[in-house]
Amino acid sequence: MKISHNFTVSLCLSIAGLTLNAVPAAVAQEAGAVKGPSKYLFISNVDLKPNQAGPFAKAQGAEVQALRAAKAPGRYIGMWAITGADHVLFLEGFDSFADMQKEHEALYGIPAAVAAITAGDAGQTASTAKDVSSIYSYEKDLSYNADIDLSKMRFMRTILFHVRQGHDEEFRNLAKLYVKAYQTAIPEARWAIFQKMYGIGSDNTYVLITPMESLAVVDAMHADNGKFVGAVGKEQLDALNKGMDDAVESSESDIFAFDPQLSYVPDSWLTSDFWGHK
Repeated sequence: MKISHNFTVSLCLSIAGLTLNAVPAAVAQEAGAVKGPSKYLFISNVDLKPNQAGPFAKAQGAEVQALRAAKAPGRYIGMWAITGADHVLFLEGFDSFADMQKEHEALYGIPAAVAAITAGDAGQTASTAKDVSSIYSYEKDLSYNADIDLSKMRFMRTILFHVRQGHDEEFRNLAKLYVKAYQTAIPEARWAIFQKMYGIGSDNTYVLITPMESLAVVDAMHADNGKFVGAVGKEQLDALNKGMDDAVESSESDIFAFDPQLSYVPDSWLTSDFWGHK
């Protein structure tokens, strides 16, 4: 389990600082199961100091193995940034804040798990420049074909949107229009959109997430651009683009690579060559 460094005994502080695990999470789904995202997503963004990827991965890998040996509750996926700053993302899902509390209490009732987290934090401190956590809510009506078998995914594309103040409803309506357009133009496309509930920029930030089996999916996305333009027509496309320009202050697209060493995944995932390090 990936916990932020500033845990305290106080429940309100521990919940605020928790990089959370929850049993009913999409990350906790068994291999071969096709499911949609959890209701909430906890994202921990860890910025690394220069040339510290190796030491960080070693400490995190040891923590994962210790958590597995302790049969600690909860699951999460860790991934390296291929683009953007030198950082690592940890993603965990949960379906209620009550579940979050239960997971926290269950975890800290296992001495070996607490020791694993403490040792992991100590081993990663020298490698970490900054650790920022946020909680997002899944926006089903803005998402498309979001049900997947997460155990088969190896990469993730993200698009972070910072919406202009007062343009939230406009952005949501535009996102729904894109869903309708893709249903006609590229029905096999998929993505999940989450709105930030807690954390920096929690009043106007959305993230679009597309898990991918391989980077060939990125090639297909670019190849489909012409298909999308042809299907929606220039007039509608211009209207969509103008709407986005008006509603969105800035955006950033990045690609990440899943890393089994950083991830605490269900045991059923470990039978694959990728997750089992074979």
